[in-house]
Amino acid sequence: MAGTVIQDSSRRYGGNLSRNIKLLLACILSTSLFISIIALKNYDGKNWNTSEFSMVLDFETPSVSTSSTKQIDKGNRTGSPNAIKAKPKEGSNIGESKNDASSEETKLDDDGYWYTTEDGRKRMNVLILYPDDWRHNSIGKENPIIQTPFLDSLADDGIRFRHNFVTTSICWISRASLFTGQWLSRHQSIRLRCPHFARGAAWNQTWPSMLQKDGYFVGHVGKWQFYSDNKKRFDWSKFYEGFHRYPLSHYPHYKNIAITADKNKEIPAEELAREDALRFLRQRPKHKPFALTTAFYPPKPVGISGEPGAQWTPKKEARAIYENMTIPEPYNMTHAFTLLPDFLQEPHTAAAAKFQERYSTETHYQEAMKNIYALITQVDDACKQIVDEIKRQGLYDNTMIIFTTDNGMFHGSHGLAGKWYPYQESIRVPLIIHDPRMSSAKKGTINDNLTLNVDLAETILGAAGLKPHEMMQGRDISDLYLPNKDTIDEKTAAEKSPWREEFFYEFSYPDSKTFIPSSNAVVQKKWKYIDWTGYNHEQLFNLENDPLEFTDVKYRMENSEILTSMRKSMAKYKKHFEDSRGEELPCTMINDAYWSVNPQTEKSV
Repeated sequence: MAGTVIQDSSRRYGGNLSRNIKLLLACILSTSLFISIIALKNYDGKNWNTSEFSMVLDFETPSVSTSSTKQIDKGNRTGSPNAIKAKPKEGSNIGESKNDASSEETKLDDDGYWYTTEDGRKRMNVLILYPDDWRHNSIGKENPIIQTPFLDSLADDGIRFRHNFVTTSICWISRASLFTGQWLSRHQSIRLRCPHFARGAAWNQTWPSMLQKDGYFVGHVGKWQFYSDNKKRFDWSKFYEGFHRYPLSHYPHYKNIAITADKNKEIPAEELAREDALRFLRQRPKHKPFALTTAFYPPKPVGISGEPGAQWTPKKEARAIYENMTIPEPYNMTHAFTLLPDFLQEPHTAAAAKFQERYSTETHYQEAMKNIYALITQVDDACKQIVDEIKRQGLYDNTMIIFTTDNGMFHGSHGLAGKWYPYQESIRVPLIIHDPRMSSAKKGTINDNLTLNVDLAETILGAAGLKPHEMMQGRDISDLYLPNKDTIDEKTAAEKSPWREEFFYEFSYPDSKTFIPSSNAVVQKKWKYIDWTGYNHEQLFNLENDPLEFTDVKYRMENSEILTSMRKSMAKYKKHFEDSRGEELPCTMINDAYWSVNPQTEKSV
């Protein structure tokens, strides 16, 4: 940067006044040329895009710690510790890291990749790829109809967790669990407009906050859901959701970017998220490790429409891949629906009503699924381009990459649409982890342990060498594939301390008993016990014999012991999670007062 060059040149050539003047003039001219180029790129022939102009300048002068911090870009290992500290523009969240690990020097190991602190703690970058409403078998590795070449290759270079679940299957609650590593009963973000986990001191319990305090540059792109402003919760953020396409006029800074915009000047949602993720990666402070969540809105449906496939809007070229295919329907949807408890068959329930909108005829089903699969293929390609940029920067071998989703979807199974209920299609989601620390023997393998979305917070902190917050309730998934540090053999931590064999699912919808019935479940790989809490109704399924969960076997004599055992487990979990329940704060609609709370002190600001 110009300021850095001036400082270094005056230090190096302080005894030669004539040379100093020439260097100063050269720097001024080069800076003017840079500003002119940026300005021209932001002039559309009529108007200047001044907001984007100031944003670019902010990115070009990220804040630098005053401690002895070295530039660790692989291509430049000799950065100046005396670089001028830039002052971010007021109102900008660019370069505003509020916690700058200034007490620890960041340096490279001999391999040139690792961000290592003075005390020897290695820290990786973290990338989370996080689409919406995507169930476990909607990838090419599980369903050969679906074209996801990038995710298939990521699985080949990492580990795929085939029995990965969410602890509550609904968008905003699952996302709160991702950031906190907590079950719903603890983080208490039960209502869409009341995300208590992100308000006040509760934010300090999240992995984004903990990484920021450790000196990470933390970003979030795409769906945030919680109707809040940033309030410095992320160093860099771009929030948008609710559509599969956005007007290009709303994003003028993309006019000169090679982006696929159709004749109506609309940007596909996954491309918008991709471009912002690329901007984050290219313009982040190079002296810090980073953590970025890219939360894609597709393939989540948009709006309410009874027209076949109208709730999904893929690109024509992606849809063409599936045009001449016939997507297999779930087994006998009509009969499956009659096997549900009576209260789930009521037409006014959300899942039954959504089925009528989306899948009520063969044409509806085919159009919907082809559009969904096309959107999945689009997201796959966007993920590839983001990871390609990480590779281009030479960071692939120092970046943990996590691909997972917020919840599953029925897609007509059980004669239902949506999610919410504790059946497999709703609660089981994909999980792929690329971790540079894993051995070559682990790459390309499948792990069938029960992993959960609440495990990811501790897994991410583990990539930074940090211990989890005491309020987190999951477990670092790397215990399943990394050797135990405390032993000299190759056994994993999970082999030394066994992994879970069951978990507790909880779903509470406080506004209506009937619209989305509340439920709890105890889930094992073989058995599942469901307690429909508002109806005093229970179900028991043998998942090995009945993976589609058609037949409730609680009344079979041979299952009496397992039924008794599962009831005891349910009682145990309910007591445990009640005892660890978080504070139930008053729920107000989002307004300035709700968010004007300092995350550090929980006092109004």
